[in-house]
Amino acid sequence: MTAKERVLMALRGKRPDRIPFTVYTGLFPRGETERRLRNEGVGLVERRQVHKIEYSRVEIERKEYWEAGQRRIRETIHTPVGEVWRTRQPGSGYDSIRILDYFIKRPEDYGPIKFMIEDAIYRPDYDKYAVVEQNLGDDGVIVATIGYTPIQEMLVHLLGIERFGLDFYDRREEIDALYQIMCQKHKELYKVVADSPVEIISYGDNITGELIGPERFRRYYLPCYNELAALLHKRGKLLAVHMDGKLNCLKEAIAESEIDIIEAFTPPPVGDLSVKEALDLWKDKSLWINFTSSVHITRPEVIREHTRALLNEAAPGERFVISITENVPDDFWQKSFSIISEVLRESG
Repeated sequence: MTAKERVLMALRGKRPDRIPFTVYTGLFPRGETERRLRNEGVGLVERRQVHKIEYSRVEIERKEYWEAGQRRIRETIHTPVGEVWRTRQPGSGYDSIRILDYFIKRPEDYGPIKFMIEDAIYRPDYDKYAVVEQNLGDDGVIVATIGYTPIQEMLVHLLGIERFGLDFYDRREEIDALYQIMCQKHKELYKVVADSPVEIISYGDNITGELIGPERFRRYYLPCYNELAALLHKRGKLLAVHMDGKLNCLKEAIAESEIDIIEAFTPPPVGDLSVKEALDLWKDKSLWINFTSSVHITRPEVIREHTRALLNEAAPGERFVISITENVPDDFWQKSFSIISEVLRESG
C-alpha cells in the first residue's frame, strides 16, 4: 500500500496493512534520513488553505521594527469605525512567536473587530491545491486548514487568555455578540471548504480541556464542529480537529460530537487520556496522534518500548495513525523517527 492509501484507510475506520506513520512537511528536514524514511513508508502531511479572505472596507497594515534589541511585528486593523492593533515578538527557534498585546484591549475595541469580521469575504482558492496534489502524489495526504473556531480565535488571537477570562464574566454580552457574528460568517467559509476538492478539512483549535472546560466546550465549540461536519459528510469528506492538549475532562463531550478525526491527540505522560480509552470511548472517530513529544529525547530503548505500547493500546489497528505534529529538536529527530518507523514495520 502507498502512504496515502494507508492514511485514508485508517482515518475512514478500516485496517491498513500496517499502522501509518506521517510527518508534517514543515517538520521533516530534507536529506538522506528523510529520503530513507519515506522509502520505508513514512507519509507526508501537507497542510494548505483552500480559501482566501478579502476585505472591501478594511485595511490591515503590518510593520516590523526593533525595540530594546528585540524584533517586533505590529499589525494594525484600520476600519471606518476605528482601529485596533497587536504586537508580536518572533522567538529564537522553531518559528515560534509570542503575542505581546492583543487586538482587543478595551471595550471599544470590539467595534472594529466586529466590522472586520462582517466585512470579510471568503473566496475559493483551489488552484494551489491541484498543484500540491500533483506534486505529492501517493506520498501522503493534503489537509485543508481553516484556522480556529470563533471562540478559540477570540481566546488565542483576539483577546488572549487573561482578557478573555475577564470579559467572559464582566462583559459576556460582548463575547456572545462577537461569537454570533463570527459563527454567521463561518457559514460562508464552510461552504467554500466543503465545495473544495480536499477530502480532509481541519479546524486547528489546539484544544486543551484545562483551559476550556466541558460546559464552554459544549456551548461554544460543539455547534461549530457539528454544523461543519454535517455539511462535509454530505460530500463524503472528513472533519479533523487539532486537539493536542489534555482531553480527559472533555472526553464525554467529544464523544457527543460529529468530529471524524481527533488530530494531534497526545498520549500520556504529556496528555491525560490513553489511546485505548479514547478509542474505546470514541468508536466513531479516528485517532491521528502526535507521537508523545517528551519521548523523542529519551534513550532508544525507551522510544522503542513506548512505540510498542502505543501499538498494543491501538490493537487491532483500525482508526489509528501515528504522526509528528510538533517540532522535534534537531539533535534527536533522526534517531527517534527511525526507531518509530522500524517498530511499525516490524510490529505495526
